[in-house]
Amino acid sequence: MHAKQADFLVEIQTEELPPKALHTLAKNFFSELKTRLAKANLQFDGGHYYATPRRLAVLIQSLSSHQPDSNQERRGPALTAAFDSKGNPTQACEGFARSCHVSPDQLTTIKTNQGEFVGFQQRVLGKSVIELLPTMVSEALAALPIPRRMRWGLQSVEFVRPVHSVIMLYGDDIIDAEILGVRAGRETSGHRFHCKKAISIADPSVYVKRLAKTGFVIADFETRKQMIKAQSEDVVKKIFDEEAYVVMQDDLLEEVTGLVEWPVAVLGDFDKRFLAVPSEALISAMQDHQRYFPVKDKLGNLMPHFVTISNIEGKDMQHVIAGNERVLRARLSDAAFFFETDKKQKLMDRVTALQGVIFQAKLGTLADKARRLAKLTTFIMKALGGNEAHAARAGLLAKADLTTAIVGEFPELQGIAGYYYALHDGEPQDVALALNEHYLPRFSGDDVPASLLSCALALADRLDTLVGIFGINQQPTGDKDPFALRRAALGILRILIARHYDLDLKVLLRVTYDCYEVPLENKEVLTQVLTFILERLKPWYQEQNINPDVFASVAALDITRPYDFDRRIHAVQNFKLLPDAESLSIANKRVSNILAKYESKIEANDVDALLFEVDAERKLATQLETLRQIITPLFADGRYVDVLSKLADLRQPVDDFFDQVMVMSEDKAQRENRLLLLAKLRALFLQVADVALLQMR
Repeated sequence: MHAKQADFLVEIQTEELPPKALHTLAKNFFSELKTRLAKANLQFDGGHYYATPRRLAVLIQSLSSHQPDSNQERRGPALTAAFDSKGNPTQACEGFARSCHVSPDQLTTIKTNQGEFVGFQQRVLGKSVIELLPTMVSEALAALPIPRRMRWGLQSVEFVRPVHSVIMLYGDDIIDAEILGVRAGRETSGHRFHCKKAISIADPSVYVKRLAKTGFVIADFETRKQMIKAQSEDVVKKIFDEEAYVVMQDDLLEEVTGLVEWPVAVLGDFDKRFLAVPSEALISAMQDHQRYFPVKDKLGNLMPHFVTISNIEGKDMQHVIAGNERVLRARLSDAAFFFETDKKQKLMDRVTALQGVIFQAKLGTLADKARRLAKLTTFIMKALGGNEAHAARAGLLAKADLTTAIVGEFPELQGIAGYYYALHDGEPQDVALALNEHYLPRFSGDDVPASLLSCALALADRLDTLVGIFGINQQPTGDKDPFALRRAALGILRILIARHYDLDLKVLLRVTYDCYEVPLENKEVLTQVLTFILERLKPWYQEQNINPDVFASVAALDITRPYDFDRRIHAVQNFKLLPDAESLSIANKRVSNILAKYESKIEANDVDALLFEVDAERKLATQLETLRQIITPLFADGRYVDVLSKLADLRQPVDDFFDQVMVMSEDKAQRENRLLLLAKLRALFLQVADVALLQMR
């Protein structure tokens, strides 16, 4: 009776879904439904999700018609509490029996490690999927990551968009249920313009083909995405052969896939005169505002062409192309006008306008921030041996382009606009570049700034924001980080490490704090920001597959120079691979424990060779002194890999020492002499890391 299997299909047809979230919603719907099926012990062979601008659907293949039957055991009160001294059931026992719908004499005894209890076993018949699926589907939909849900009509139900129809089919049978206020059936709608009639789905297996053939809908998201990519490349190649290519960013390709059900790629043009406008502005207008794909020549130069994806296949697509060209022309005309207008006023003249732009209510204006950036960037450039005059200039101009018309219209051009306007004003090349690059890295995996001045300004900008926001007690909480302080902290670390700048965060934060003219209410701001930045190192190294024990061994030294920290990390990682590492790590643990447990104050200040009793002591002392002289210059140069490689030579003398020497001698002078020798050994390793914390197995 329970052997039947059939495919299951659920489709939720709605008003246009948010394109950027479409793929995520579909994947989560599929995942949530699979999780519930597995939890209910319902067998199936796999499945697939579908997503178009007007529907979310899931197909589950070969889904069992019933749950398997099961034996359930319920445990009641302890046996001693279930029956009195005469063997009669107590009230507790009778109450448990009633809850199981049986009499006390039908209960059994359950033996466990905690003792004996009364219990009841019963055979539970598996429920049918027809009974279970409506609740599962409703729960899966309710669990979708939807920040804001909508209500429509007079109903109280909520979803990301109003729902038009619901399909629920198990095999060729309709599951009679109400989902999101709509009675389930087998009918759906096709393309909004190409298909006016309702489409009836006989069974789940024909869903995709029926939508494509009759409804002009490509239901599978990935198939549609690949069609868009292939069509776009084809229309460019057809005209330009190998002389040009279409630029397709992954996130834009995903979004466009979420905008169309029947993709048709067409090539459009715009006036060559617009190429005088910075290409970033043109690309922004095409990608961010119109969802078009730019076209570049084989040298990477922007061409006066674009690819757009139509959701309609017409007899004369020239009308579609002309309409898109007209819309883009207006947008590019705005960009060109703003660009020419902005150039009439120099960036330096715009700095005073920053006085009217609030950075943060308690921290003053962007003009205040610009003055701080000028001071802090100058300090960093001096520490790195760069041009201090250029640093002050870049700091002052860093945010000036925020007052330009083009950034007002295209906010994503902040920094980029500053670069072009600075060049137009005759600012030094490195100053202009810094105005753009100081926003790098913008996201995980993004490039760090290329030039010295760009890096200095990028560090100053992030440090200023961190100290200021922490200073007014607006630290990130949980998953809320409105000022992107975690990203700022990671950006600081990435720049310092990637560019090998051996700067001390403690010093940088103190200078940053001193640049603030307004009093900061949080008196622990420097300690908190330092901790906050350094805490970003652990997950960052985890992503690089650095073992937690390697990280802990370096973190134990409270290093506040990130580049120095990074060199030590890689030195310890290399040390772990050496054949002598395990023995030396164990020895360091032993030494650490011995020194920690010795509570008396050691009166001697140095090791006395006259107190040596066995040759192993002399050899270890000699080797320690020899290595100290060798590694001192290596340590000064930060050559930590070489330091630990040399210290690996201590394995044999350390092993011999512990084999032949009783450290805790009854003679106090001899005992403390040996402890001082071990402290010297420990100190040599602690110059790099606490290798006692390494886990070798």
